[in-house]
Amino acid sequence: MPRTALCLALVLLSACTAAGSSVEPVTLRVAMADDWASAPAVTEVITQFEADHEHVRVEVTDSPFSQIADLVGASQELGQAYDLAHWHAFAAASAGLAQPLGELWEDHDLRADDYLDGALQSVTWRGERYGVPLDTNALVLLVRPETLEEAGVGVDELAHVDDFLGVARRMVEQEVAPHAMLIGASSWTAYGWIRAFGGELVTVDEATGEPEFSFDDPSTVAALELRAALVGEGLTPSPFAPDLASEGVQLFASGQVAMHAGGSWDLPMMARADVDVDDVEVLPLPRGDGDTGTVLGGSSLFVPYGAAEPELAFELALRLTSDEVALRLAEEEGRLPARSRVFDEELFQRSDDLEAFVAQLPEADVMPLIAYPQIADAFREALENTLAGRQEVAEAMAEVQRYAEEWAETRE
Repeated sequence: MPRTALCLALVLLSACTAAGSSVEPVTLRVAMADDWASAPAVTEVITQFEADHEHVRVEVTDSPFSQIADLVGASQELGQAYDLAHWHAFAAASAGLAQPLGELWEDHDLRADDYLDGALQSVTWRGERYGVPLDTNALVLLVRPETLEEAGVGVDELAHVDDFLGVARRMVEQEVAPHAMLIGASSWTAYGWIRAFGGELVTVDEATGEPEFSFDDPSTVAALELRAALVGEGLTPSPFAPDLASEGVQLFASGQVAMHAGGSWDLPMMARADVDVDDVEVLPLPRGDGDTGTVLGGSSLFVPYGAAEPELAFELALRLTSDEVALRLAEEEGRLPARSRVFDEELFQRSDDLEAFVAQLPEADVMPLIAYPQIADAFREALENTLAGRQEVAEAMAEVQRYAEEWAETRE
């Protein structure tokens, strides 16, 4: 081939190649909790998303859930913001990490009334949407009916907080298990007990985001005194670390504890530990009087400030939160849907255990303290002190209350 013809052919080939790859390759950076990043339902969505967008590669960074906010913040400071992140969108908004998504909600016709109230709260800050709800959960009490029968305890005796300590004592005295239950220093679990007693930690003004703290509320103190009494009387094993979810499941599965306070995500773990979940009864936490409830579990997806591909990230978030994926996550991972309509599916009609969890969701409240990490740290430290017997509950909560009020004044 003459040199001129060869050059012309190369030019044409180059032009065709450029025309065929006119879409620039994109890397979509996602920060996700490690146990979620490995879930088959999630990995399959991401694989399909890449197949449908040949120019997109989804790069997932997995991290312990509690560390995601720090990871997202550090990446923003370095000018390497993630496009999508998995955490609590309302708390990410309060920390200045999440960008508002109201317009994208409207563009994609997302409807607030499709979601559970608690799920909607979890992505809302000062009246604005900052994320898409991913899953929900509620703190409940798990117990085997045969354990109750052996201890001579009726289900109705587990209905009110005033009877619970006595029931726990009887279970240990009757030797149905070495301990009544595991108590850890998890703020989330503690908040579930506080709400069951009718207490509260902080109320947030919806318009301004300003907090009003109430750590010294008598119901809050009573809830934490019960937990401290269980520990002090040797009715619960040690240690008292903040995150003992898997340990609690193992202790319940092995019969070392008679009861377990947890969420529906514990059911798959129990099944893997050879526990017949059909033999486990799901009960509400014992309740006090007045405005009682439980704590909302779950998470959401948000788009951090500085994201290079916010619209692509939102599209991926929609796929990860679709009804079909929500059903798979419920069946395979014990994660409950955020949309109300999904609970009409047959899975929830045939599972008494899941149905019992679902019944608690309307009364499950987001833990608003997550939006104030400094105060949350002080509260967690106080929990550890009270469980270790280093400080009386009333004194510890009064101390946290003073600290929170001083922090609020300085912040203003």
